[in-house]
Amino acid sequence: MQLIWRIASKEITLFFASPTAYLFLAAFGSTSLFIFFWGESFFSRNIADIRPLFEWMPILLLFLTSTLTMRLWSEERRTGTLEHILTQPLPLWYFVAGKFVGCLSLLAIALIITLPLPLTIAQLGQLDWGPIGAGYLAAFFLGAAYLSIGLFVSAKSDNQIVSLICAVTLSGLFYLIGTPTITDFFGNQTGEWFRLLGTGSRFDSITRGVIDIRDLYYYLSIIFIFLSLNVFTLEKERWSNNILTQHHKAWRNIIILALVNIIGANFWLNQISYMRIDTTEGKQYSISIPTIKYLDQIEEPLLIRGYFSGKTHPMLSPLVPQIKDLIHEYEVAGNGKIRIEFIDPVTNLQIEEEANQKYGVRPIPLQVADRYQSAIVNSYFHILVGYGEEF
Repeated sequence: MQLIWRIASKEITLFFASPTAYLFLAAFGSTSLFIFFWGESFFSRNIADIRPLFEWMPILLLFLTSTLTMRLWSEERRTGTLEHILTQPLPLWYFVAGKFVGCLSLLAIALIITLPLPLTIAQLGQLDWGPIGAGYLAAFFLGAAYLSIGLFVSAKSDNQIVSLICAVTLSGLFYLIGTPTITDFFGNQTGEWFRLLGTGSRFDSITRGVIDIRDLYYYLSIIFIFLSLNVFTLEKERWSNNILTQHHKAWRNIIILALVNIIGANFWLNQISYMRIDTTEGKQYSISIPTIKYLDQIEEPLLIRGYFSGKTHPMLSPLVPQIKDLIHEYEVAGNGKIRIEFIDPVTNLQIEEEANQKYGVRPIPLQVADRYQSAIVNSYFHILVGYGEEF
């Protein structure tokens, strides 16, 4: 453990030895503040929370972590010091773990930089600290997962720029695969599988204030998988030839077996829905026992469809994600008996016509004002519940 911390301390010292380090951290903090106050129009939302910060956190962490890890192994390979590491009579996982712990420390510093934001907002209104704590926990786990990906990619190349681009691409794929942009192209079951594989969808689940052991285990799985692949990539450098010895075969079999078990455990844990902690004040995402018993008795699939316009009144806008979060909790409590959908009828004329004529769902005219103009918009803010042929 002492050796791991020595390696981590060395990486932290090297990072802060360059003025670029302070530039990266300052850019991360400044971008967070810019997005929160200007990009998401905090004051027009008229609600005391820092949810807009966490909405952009996966993207910010994606670039921050890729920047932190791009040089770690690439620089060792380029300068020739990797050969010195490979000849050391020590397990390579010591070096991998040391660099990973060093990066985790830098990630923690970056997150601490944003702490004055919730402390300031708490002076403006009553703040629910449960979702904030859960959000920072999710940010730390998500950042750790991205760091493990970046370390693995860095070990494959001696070019820092190539490592940066590949790390951003691979981490970005893990983020995009669970977004509605991808899942909406597939059916409900396939789309749900993709959502479970996405780092962003897991992150959103925690930041609303519900800590699920399945989401934390998912991030730990990514960390373990890519750190193991990192060790395996470096271990292969020690092999003097391409002939597969018993030692080499054992290494590959262990890696494959570990990957299969981790992936299988994630799918098995997905069936368990009770290992969750609602950190919100008033337990607003906790379904009551009578409701759960009622959901267990339904015999046909229950549809909950939300019609929400992308552009709506600023007073309604912060309520939309809260309503969606609560509906997601009903989906979890339903154990596969409840299907949820979120639709913006304004973007699809056919869906809007169906909502108007079949279900009697019609837009509400609202006066909306932004920085530049004031206008009347027809906005949808409806929930449709369907059971069998009844709506």
